[in-house]
Amino acid sequence: MTERLKNIGKLHGDRVIWLLILFFAMISMAVVYSATSSLAYRHDTTPFRYLIDQAGFYIAGFAVLLVCYRIPMKWYRILSYAAMGLSIILLAVPVAVGQLRSFTLLGIPIHPAEIAKVSTVLYLARIIEASPLSTFKEYALKILLPVGMVCALAMLGSMSATLIIGILTLIILICSGVRRDFILWTIPIAVGAVAVAFTISIVSGGKIFSRFETFGQRIERHFSGDDTEDMSEAELAEYNDKTFQADQAREAIQLGGILGRGPGNSIKRDVLPNAYDDYIYAIIIEEYGLLGGVAVIILYLWFFYRCMKIARACTRKFPVIVVLGLSTLITMQAFLHIFVNIGILPVTGQTLPMISHGGTALIIMNCAFGIILSVNRTIEIKDLKLKTVNEKEETPCSTES
Repeated sequence: MTERLKNIGKLHGDRVIWLLILFFAMISMAVVYSATSSLAYRHDTTPFRYLIDQAGFYIAGFAVLLVCYRIPMKWYRILSYAAMGLSIILLAVPVAVGQLRSFTLLGIPIHPAEIAKVSTVLYLARIIEASPLSTFKEYALKILLPVGMVCALAMLGSMSATLIIGILTLIILICSGVRRDFILWTIPIAVGAVAVAFTISIVSGGKIFSRFETFGQRIERHFSGDDTEDMSEAELAEYNDKTFQADQAREAIQLGGILGRGPGNSIKRDVLPNAYDDYIYAIIIEEYGLLGGVAVIILYLWFFYRCMKIARACTRKFPVIVVLGLSTLITMQAFLHIFVNIGILPVTGQTLPMISHGGTALIIMNCAFGIILSVNRTIEIKDLKLKTVNEKEETPCSTES
């Protein structure tokens, strides 16, 4: 019994998820070191410098993970409101300073949309657990209004991040048992809000919600096909320039074949822009082949499966929605990145979680992993305490007999 009580203070959580974090870190270090060669050349340094940077980001991220892992669930219930408010404020900062997606704080680039993704999950989990949401007015004030503010501000800098937050919100609402008629009303309201934002973009000449034009061009290029026969030389050059990244990514995948060219032997890493973040999956396939690409997909699916097991073991709404939301966020963003790299979807600019070159995204993803492990830790400690109490109750009986 005393041994079990001592174990309460030890490291808990799903061992497979801890192992997956290690796998992601190993893959990230290997591929980032290889993929940053052109970046190192442009900045007159070596890829080793970016390897050290990535290691530093992972150390910082792992420290954040451990902190999040140790925070009790009752604190997350309180922090969810503050996190949502902070996200709205941070999303407004780039607008105030004339930037699109990020701003710099103490020399560190901050991407508020990454913070908003996790904050939205925590906030929705708390509101759905704490509020009956019996009227549409309550639903609109507590869910549609704050989430709408986040999406509107995120839309100023990134349409893909806005779509992720919107789709994630819809998944959480459906899975958490919110009234179906409320959800059905949400869809036309969201469409109407996007239409208003699009109108504002047109009226302002693209000065407000400028990402609509970029997003529309990417979709048009992706689905219009490669019919370039009737283009002039100038139009063809412009078209090739705009499709350069996607073309190079597909070529990198073709060069990889089944087994790949081997670690550090990528050719397209020196040609493909952002090979170390937006297109890192293409480099993985080029160097490690189709087998390496499939292995990465299996790791994300394995992670999602383990999270669903954790969610099923929860007895309250808040931890269930938190685990469901965060695991869906990580897995959905991973597959969005993969589909862009292999040419199924148009360019989005979303990184591969836990693998792409670090920064705010890597640290925030570590935070998400830490929160999921905190839920699992809470479950394990409760089970351990319950087992200890049961043993104490059984001991007198066994002694008397």
